[in-house]
Amino acid sequence: MSSDSAQGRWDAIYGDHDKPGDPDSFVTESELLPSPPTTVADFAGGTGGTALWLREQGFDVTLIDVSQVALDIAQQEATRRRLSLSTVHHDLESPNSLTGSWHMAVCCDFFDRTLYSTFHKHVAPHGLLFVRVATVTNQQRHPRPSKKYLVERGELPGLLSGFTALDYEEAWFDNRHEARMICRRIVN
Repeated sequence: MSSDSAQGRWDAIYGDHDKPGDPDSFVTESELLPSPPTTVADFAGGTGGTALWLREQGFDVTLIDVSQVALDIAQQEATRRRLSLSTVHHDLESPNSLTGSWHMAVCCDFFDRTLYSTFHKHVAPHGLLFVRVATVTNQQRHPRPSKKYLVERGELPGLLSGFTALDYEEAWFDNRHEARMICRRIVN
């Protein structure tokens, strides 16, 4: 899918939204969440529910998404809440490299093997990465997302080179089978 068609697809999806979604409890309820201020990137963060929550907690947050509509919704809400929020319009599936390094990164409900193999470039040494993605087991109950966007059982840790797992779990969460991993960027 080209960047333009990905953006158009996601802009249309988010065109029906007028406010950010809820923050992701995988992040908000984690005992491994560092203390602010810390720089954070929310990859494929959509309308910014998690990014805005993190900003309210005192983190310096950059929201990255392919949808300009989603980023505009997040930015409008940030302005309404009197928060500063950085946004980056970028197709994470494109061959164009993303630049930047943060002390923490979040990527929920988005899967791209190429991106996952480069997370070590975007998380500072000793920094944290929070990843939550559906597994192929999810197709036992749901036809979507398609297998292209699902990790195999036990596959996630091997996709995140340069990280060591602090917490890893694969299970059904709210009728969705997911791999959830919080890991630390290691330094060789």
